[in-house]
This record gives sequence, structure tokens and C-alpha cells, in this order.
Amino acid sequence: MLGVRKIAPRLLQCLLNSSSYPRTELVYESHPDWPLGLSKTTRKSWRISVLDSSFNPPTLAHLALANTHFPSEWAKEANAESQECIDYDSKLLLLSVKNADKVLKPGDASYLQRLEMMSLLTQKMSTTNVAIAITNEPTFVGKSETLLAFLKQKLASSSTQPLPTFELTFVVGLDTLNRLFSPHYYPSEANMRASLQKFLSSTPDGDNSRIVCASRKFIPITSQSTMETQKPSALANHYFDSGRIAIVDIGEELSTYSSSDVRSAISQDGPTPGDETKSLWHNCVTTEIAKYIIEEQLYAIHS
Repeated sequence: MLGVRKIAPRLLQCLLNSSSYPRTELVYESHPDWPLGLSKTTRKSWRISVLDSSFNPPTLAHLALANTHFPSEWAKEANAESQECIDYDSKLLLLSVKNADKVLKPGDASYLQRLEMMSLLTQKMSTTNVAIAITNEPTFVGKSETLLAFLKQKLASSSTQPLPTFELTFVVGLDTLNRLFSPHYYPSEANMRASLQKFLSSTPDGDNSRIVCASRKFIPITSQSTMETQKPSALANHYFDSGRIAIVDIGEELSTYSSSDVRSAISQDGPTPGDETKSLWHNCVTTEIAKYIIEEQLYAIHS
């Protein structure tokens, strides 16, 4: 966390003051060769899981999403002629300082505080090949393009081996998936269709990105027929059927945890300094993040 505290303020200021073009900056990386593994593999394709959220604060649901595996149906398809174990090769926690729906409000954790909590979350992740980044691009379509450009530039300047192709998988909740397929967030419906086509199409015509959507408690995953009911729009059907969107189940209880509920509970009851057993919100975050919230006096209403 000390590394994040040292480097993040300057990078945040650069992004917040930059309005000319979208940028991505790494705040933390588990090793200098991220996203590649320490073995510096020469594989041609590299799969990266991207958890993009406001992290206000990170909950155990965020941790569950960060720890999800490459969907089994995709793995079977990719592994049709190989015995190789298919999973994500590296993972990224991404914080956008510009959001299409949300703005920083009084009482919210600052971007620096969120990044510090994200660094605490990485300590509980099931992989050591992880990074934290910030971006000033508000849309998923734009984030995909910006991240790909950033990764190519990073590896081109630090490696002489042939650059791999990247497959980004954005891990989202159902509400985010619905927004992604809502014309409200695009200049026009035609623009939405063209943007999603580029975002979710394989190379060389598209970005080769995918989406994994976490199910909620009130949408049980029991069969293919129930999955059909979760498709947020007719346009999304094509991308479900073509294998560009998949559903994962993080569990009934975890799927009910939300950052807004944690903030609401603290604003009503306070962070209870010195006693982490009094408030139920502690059960929704890691012990380290609960301690951080208490120390920083986050989300409590001060008179």
C-alpha cells in the first residue's frame, strides 16, 4: 500500500487534468513484466481479466469477482485440440476517474483511498500476477481500446520478444451489463451497435474483448433456460450465443453484498472504532479493508 500512496497522487492528478485524450496508468504491478508471467512466456495469446469498478469500498463480492476463473464453456472451446489448462493469465483491477453515471460525492472515499483499499484487496486474490490501473476513459468500449493500446506500448518498450495478442475479459454485474446495451449511453443506437461490434468481435476486425457477468441472488443459475432470461436485450442475445458474454455465479450470499450497503450502514452506525464485531458491514469486506475504513473514518457522517 505504501507504493500506491507514493505513486498514485501524481498519476491521479495527470489523469484528472487531462481532457484531450483517454489514458491508462499503472499504479501497482506485482512484477515489472506484468501482464506477462515471471517465466516470460513466448505464447502468442494472453488472457487478462479486468475488474472495473468504483471500489467505494471494495467488498468480498469484488474479491469473488476478481477470483473468478475463465468460464468453462470458453475453456472447452479453446482447449478443443489441446490438453493445456485454460484460465486467465493475469488480472487487473481498474478504477475510472471518469464515470458515465457516478461522480465523486461528499462522504465518498477519495480516489487515493480507493486505490489503497484495492491494493489491500490484491493481497487476498488467488493470483500473484495482478496489477492496479487508473483510467480517464468512462466507457467500457473506450476502456478496451485504451487498455489494449497501453499494453502494446508497455511491452514494446520493455521486451524484444514478439508481442502477444491480448484478450480482455471485463467482469461486471448485471446492472453494468444492462447499461452496456442501453442506447442511452451512446450518441445513437447505430453508434451503440457499431461500438459493441468492435468491442466484442475477435481480431483482426475487433478488440477481441469479452464480458463475464455475475449473477445476482434473485436470478438463480440452474439451467440454460434460466440463463436465457438474463439477457438484457435482444442485441445482447447475439453476443451470448457467439460466446462473447458468459454468466458466472459467485454464490447467493456474496451476490447480495454491495458497496452502497456498506456505505449506508456506516453512515447510520459509524465505523465503530476499536470494535470490529458490532456492525454487520464488517462481514462484507476483508479484515484489512475494515481496519482501513476505521482508521480513515470513511463514510461516517461528521456533524
